[in-house]
Amino acid sequence: MSTTLFRTLEMLRHVPREPRKITTSELRDRLAAANFDVTLRTIQRDLQKLSTVFPLVSDERDHVFGWSWSRDAQIETLPGMDAATAITFAMAEEYLRDMLPSGVLELLDPHFDQARRVLDATDNGLNTWKRKVRVLPRCQPLIAPDVDPKIAQAIYQALLNDCRLNAVYRPKGREPREYFLSPQGLAFRDAVTYLVASHRDYDNVVMFALHRFVHADVTDAPARHLPGFDFDEWIRRGGFDADRHGETVRLVVRLDPEVGEHLYETPLSDDQQLVRTDNGHLELIADVKDTHQLRWWLRGFGPDIEVIEPIEIRDWLLEGARRQISRYVDSHPAS
Repeated sequence: MSTTLFRTLEMLRHVPREPRKITTSELRDRLAAANFDVTLRTIQRDLQKLSTVFPLVSDERDHVFGWSWSRDAQIETLPGMDAATAITFAMAEEYLRDMLPSGVLELLDPHFDQARRVLDATDNGLNTWKRKVRVLPRCQPLIAPDVDPKIAQAIYQALLNDCRLNAVYRPKGREPREYFLSPQGLAFRDAVTYLVASHRDYDNVVMFALHRFVHADVTDAPARHLPGFDFDEWIRRGGFDADRHGETVRLVVRLDPEVGEHLYETPLSDDQQLVRTDNGHLELIADVKDTHQLRWWLRGFGPDIEVIEPIEIRDWLLEGARRQISRYVDSHPAS
């Protein structure tokens, strides 16, 4: 290949899709970084020629002249996308779409489209892979609450660019109030998406469900980085169960074998002990964090489990069972 062809391919690689654009000066800097020494005039001339063959558009509305791929242009990568890459894009579109900022999705949409075309034309098992693979929740699936797309876009943009948010948020069961938020992270739990953020100059972080935002605007103010805050560590310490504090407890339970056998293959903790008792039950001993998620999990076993320790969780489950029995008795009293 000639140097001109290599330079042209490198130049096309740096042209973004509408509404983003790149100037000829920026392209010259990108090409210089790739060891192509070329003038602004040559770049402009090349782009004018390429726009007669490729769906390239120029934007002269602002003082800064820029070039873009047309918004609806089909992207044909060089070399062409193979089937393995196509199925990766297809699975990413299926399971990661809600986790990506809208700006990233706009950039990926052409690749998603190309992946579908590649898989439709592929004559092997990969073209049916997407139809044969599913990710299933273990709990009862819930319908996700509606989130205003403009609010979601503002929140994602603020998180992506480390900017603060001016927001109006309606806490559960209370009236809306204004917040000045520094986003720290985004978490997806069951059907709800949460923004983890600090308010004004406070050092503590709070969870905000995206569907409860009434309004959100991105500001130019940089987000406040909390000293020593680590998102993963905050989650491990039970951040999503703040009212329980996620304290580590020694859990001792007895289970019916039919519902506990899976714990041999999928342990509850690294130090789990699971033994069969003389009466045929399974006894589980594990050091775990006392969280809402743990308690819901234990409650889900119903009559097939007995918590021995800690006594606090045992009493909590016992009180819940009493209330449940009382509801049934009160609604259908014995004749």
